[in-house]
Amino acid sequence: MKLNKITAALATIGMFSTAAFAQAQTQTTEKIQKVEVTGTSIKRTNTETASPVQVIRAEDIKRSGATNMSELMQTIPSITSGGQNDFTSGNGFAAGTATASLRGLGSASTLTLINGRRMAATATADPNSGQSTLYNINNIPMSAIERVEVLKDGASAVYGSDAIAGVVNIILKKEYKGLEATATSSGATQGGFKNNNISLFGGYGDVDTDGFNIMVGLDVSKREGTKVEKNGGISALPVARGKWGGNIFGADSAITFTPNYYSETAAGSGVYNTSTPLAPSKCPANQVSSTILPSKAPACAMDLNQYAYFTMPSKSANLFSRASFNVTKDITGFVEAGVSRLENEFPSGGGFATLSSSLSTWFDPSGTRRSFRFALPANHPDNPLFIANSANQLRVATGARLADIAAGSEVTQTTYRLVGGLSGTHFGWDWQSGLMLNKSKRESRDFGAINSVTAGAALEKYRFGGVNSAELLKQISPDANSRGETTVNSVDLKGSTEFGQLAGGAIGIAAGGEYRRESIEMVSDANLAAGNYVGRGASSATGSRNVASLFTEANLPVLKSVNIEAAVRYDRYSDYGSSTTPKIGFKYTPIPELSFRGTVSEGFRAPGLTQISTSNVSSFQTINTNRDWVRCPNGAAITGATNYESNECTTGTRSIASFIVANTQLKPETSRSKTLGLVFAPTANFSGTLDVYEISRKNEIDRLSSNEILRKLYAEGNTFYNDVVFRSPDPAAMLKDAKGNPIPGTGTVVGVKRKYLNMGESIVKGVDLELAYKANLGAWGRLNTTLFAGYIDSFKFQNELGNPFVDTSDRGDTPRLKSRLNLTWSLNEYSVFGSMNYVSGYGLPAFNTTTGVKTVCSPSFTKAELAETSDCRVASFTSFDMGATYTGFKDLTLRATVRNVFDRNAPFDPNYDYYNTVLHNPQGRAVTVSANYKFK
Repeated sequence: MKLNKITAALATIGMFSTAAFAQAQTQTTEKIQKVEVTGTSIKRTNTETASPVQVIRAEDIKRSGATNMSELMQTIPSITSGGQNDFTSGNGFAAGTATASLRGLGSASTLTLINGRRMAATATADPNSGQSTLYNINNIPMSAIERVEVLKDGASAVYGSDAIAGVVNIILKKEYKGLEATATSSGATQGGFKNNNISLFGGYGDVDTDGFNIMVGLDVSKREGTKVEKNGGISALPVARGKWGGNIFGADSAITFTPNYYSETAAGSGVYNTSTPLAPSKCPANQVSSTILPSKAPACAMDLNQYAYFTMPSKSANLFSRASFNVTKDITGFVEAGVSRLENEFPSGGGFATLSSSLSTWFDPSGTRRSFRFALPANHPDNPLFIANSANQLRVATGARLADIAAGSEVTQTTYRLVGGLSGTHFGWDWQSGLMLNKSKRESRDFGAINSVTAGAALEKYRFGGVNSAELLKQISPDANSRGETTVNSVDLKGSTEFGQLAGGAIGIAAGGEYRRESIEMVSDANLAAGNYVGRGASSATGSRNVASLFTEANLPVLKSVNIEAAVRYDRYSDYGSSTTPKIGFKYTPIPELSFRGTVSEGFRAPGLTQISTSNVSSFQTINTNRDWVRCPNGAAITGATNYESNECTTGTRSIASFIVANTQLKPETSRSKTLGLVFAPTANFSGTLDVYEISRKNEIDRLSSNEILRKLYAEGNTFYNDVVFRSPDPAAMLKDAKGNPIPGTGTVVGVKRKYLNMGESIVKGVDLELAYKANLGAWGRLNTTLFAGYIDSFKFQNELGNPFVDTSDRGDTPRLKSRLNLTWSLNEYSVFGSMNYVSGYGLPAFNTTTGVKTVCSPSFTKAELAETSDCRVASFTSFDMGATYTGFKDLTLRATVRNVFDRNAPFDPNYDYYNTVLHNPQGRAVTVSANYKFK
């Protein structure tokens, strides 16, 4: 049956259920406790629905040793790459944000909820990975979590936009009585990776007996920064033998505290010999290198890895409170209020502000190309040519690191959440309503960037290695303070009931509506907004929209053994239009020990406000220089032309400015999700689920890469892109003819303007397996065993409509297999557990998304890098965790967890500096200890 027919049928169900309500039976029956399960609004006694849901309970979280939600997500097999982490600076525009990504479809296609309601997105955009709406999961208090439910099925028919890959629903405690305190400390046995946490949680009152309950929880944590060291827990450290020439602390930069100077070719020409510096006379002898530059000319060099971090410093505080109360005997109410504050520090990978001898080119937010290069005046006292000859007329371009100007950023994110609601039972309906006010604020301070407007004059007064005033340093590099704010305010009402009778029981229905207003405002620092900082990207966005939604569900027990579930939702957006998303599922139970289940659903993702509203982002991207057919016609050098970069017409690359703009004509992404599975329990102690899934996502919102734009312009001759490719006007960057004269119009490509577009399609297929075994050992206690495994069979990707599909599975974004096996033994006051975590190895291929050709081993990697892999594959990774809990002391619980017991090193992945930051971690063996005390 086609899904549009299902939509019509469900609408009929909704109207029929309303009309039939008057005929509902009113006879009194014994009250049975019903619960609401993620993925449906119909309360039920049987929590095993047609859709697959994984549940992680509070005790599981404590045993895992995870200190925040980001670490917990790494233990879930269905969570793969495509998300963000907050412990490195690699997130760029989204620094300080941690997100979840189901099925490798990215954070924007995974809806994150708190108690079934949306969160405010973080006030940022991540253009580097095409993400738009990012939900920061680390602003949730761990002590308040009752359980986490992961719906591994499309859920737009229930929750609306973003739930294409599934839902992560974080359920917080509803009621608590007493007072407890918990102190937790973790760190690696090799040193570093320290994380300390203190939480307090208290509550008073009992809703059933006192008519109310009030509870308050506070989590405070601090993570220390950990620098890259030789004894790190990753196998990537030895890779420095090839990647950095010797060891990880070898020289890798010619921008040092002792400047390298490059002479002007003629007085006043503004053209500099940037391939060969002047002799480094003041450079310490142990820093002089004849290999750091392509020309092999002697230059001063240094190692930047001394400033590299595995984990960045951070602090967080989360306050959560809830009041539950009886309004009448049939109506209960609640009010939740929460405030969270996260502070992240991101020291620059280079440690300090830098000056490049080359002409730096970038875009300001208006799209205007900017450029900067500092050259010491001919008579400057630090100019080596002036020192040698006071009559010198030549300036010198300067490449240097400024030792008295630190570089990096600080990000503070504050979230406010207020939710109130009523619920009750009237006329046979279980109903609930809610009002939510949610705001997320983001403030960032960037320091160490060069202000191109004020730095030039100030640098002429600057003394390298000397004492410089604070005022002078501020003129060179003033702080950049930016801010952003998002809000999500909503009101909702829904209810569920039973009526009528089918062969298998009463018909269950639910219906409801929601009205939501979303807004975003991102304001860059005035200097960033003006494009004044050298080579620095900026982002800005202003937009808002209203969303009105209606939905209905039906649970149809057509036979004792057959249950049909159906849902449909209508969402109306004020900026792009409307979407209607249906879902239908079944559960067939031929015998009590075995059930078959399946779902078919449609979904959508509305364009993010940063993609469809007034917004723009300036960033950077790497291009393959042989795509530039002005300089390399058909990928070959021009006969007789000189001044090419190294390997420019073969394997060369270059970082260029990328100017990303919104598109008000975007359509929503659409999806279709299918699941088919088994639920089995052959014995009272053994049960499991096996589900096969397929998700297809169309109209994917992204931008063409700069490489793709160059291909379309030159290889395809599409002149539409003439106005979006920008070249350097610097004569030194142009090709030279046989006489050494610059060839006009042949400057290097320095920037490309890119617009968000509806592009191609992704199709992911895989299998999920869950097994559980419980054994009562009598006097020897109890044994519980669980296995969670996710296998990705294929991940087909189409870059643009009409292009061929390429299978991108079995790589770092989508490893074939990820699993976790847990074993817990409990006896009286003792509990001991062990876990085995496995991530399969994966390939390092390259894909031509235009032709569909897959190269098994990407040619972009060096021989030295590939030598650290096994046949161009990243190694699989298996680690073991162990832990124990002791409750023998009155009111005191002691817990210890050792992760990665055998101190396995994370495998090297040449796509990253060291290791895959989403699938693995660099800490090696790590220990978490905690003590919980309940006050009486």
